[in-house]
Amino acid sequence: MISHVEQNCDVLFTWDYDKGAKPALEKLYEKAKVSMWNGETDLPWDTEVDQEAVVIANAVQNSPEGFGLIGFDPVGTPFESWGDKEWLTFGIESQNWTLSQFMHGEQGALICTAKVVETVPWIDAKYYASTQVMDEARHVEVFAKYLDTSCRATTRSTPT
Repeated sequence: MISHVEQNCDVLFTWDYDKGAKPALEKLYEKAKVSMWNGETDLPWDTEVDQEAVVIANAVQNSPEGFGLIGFDPVGTPFESWGDKEWLTFGIESQNWTLSQFMHGEQGALICTAKVVETVPWIDAKYYASTQVMDEARHVEVFAKYLDTSCRATTRSTPT
């Protein structure tokens, strides 16, 4: 699914390609170039993720009643018949949904940082801002891969 968002923003081209007019930006750009990380090779993708254990630990830590909700009376609701299995499934799906929302937010940050490259007037600023675009792209890539490979039931829902 693709969403179209209309934007009205001028794009600034600069015809001055001399680096160093903004020394602080040049320094940040040079630092960013050597500090790049690769989500595909620098993260331990072979690490086993036990989502059930994470959900159980969170439930125990956050509520003395485990998977139930403090003060929640399920009588007369569809939750009345839920046991630990249903609450565990709910916890996993909720966890995955939250991670998918972070992924969508990172795509928003990717788009916004790309817009910064379009709108700053100096070449040093464009160079440095482009490193932030790359960083946001890595965030989207890592969240997407994590959801696809490490989560038992992937939730890539459209953000609400």
